[in-house]
Amino acid sequence: MALEVKKIQSLSAQSIEDLKTIEKIGGLEHLAQLSDELKKAMADEEQLRAVSLMLPPYFAELRKNLGFLLGTAKSLQTHGVNRTKDIQGLLDQLSHIK
Repeated sequence: MALEVKKIQSLSAQSIEDLKTIEKIGGLEHLAQLSDELKKAMADEEQLRAVSLMLPPYFAELRKNLGFLLGTAKSLQTHGVNRTKDIQGLLDQLSHIK
């Protein structure tokens, strides 16, 4: 099986474009703000319970899930940057092959 340099180079370039999209994940500031507001609201648990007994655990669960989502998005951004560097290194190595 021959090394298909041109195909790998092409797919690498396309993959870098995909990774650039991942790096641009943003616009999640409203989710972060919502999480902060829920945290503030949870400080007065008695008031929440007066509205509904379900609110405190619901707010807590929602904050946990939002935190996970925001952390995942940040992790994806970091992976996007790092994998772009890795693939660019691969392209650099393949550029020496004719």
